Amino acid sequence: MRPRPIRPNIYLPVVKFGVVSSDWKFVMGAALIGYIGPFLLDLRLSGVPVELWTGLLAGTLSIAFFNWARIGRRPFWLQHKIRALVQHPRVRRALPRDELERPGRRWIIAG
Repeated sequence: MRPRPIRPNIYLPVVKFGVVSSDWKFVMGAALIGYIGPFLLDLRLSGVPVELWTGLLAGTLSIAFFNWARIGRRPFWLQHKIRALVQHPRVRRALPRDELERPGRRWIIAG
């Protein structure tokens, strides 16, 4: 059996309309909220249901936002920015160096 070449892009995320496949749940959620809100309130503009336009507008704006957040930036840029806004800078995971600087607790007391 001869060796076959390995495709280098097999581990990259699937992108449609510039939005990564893991972000489509947020796009669909925004479009659904944009549709359901005016639908429940029965809003009409000149006899035309408003939910048709707000659903499309919310979906388009969310696609534009994710394109803005992804194109030309490092991977996971948006997640890091949100975490920086929410968490204090001193909050981080434990590093191996931390155990060397802080003496361990003695679980067995010699007597």
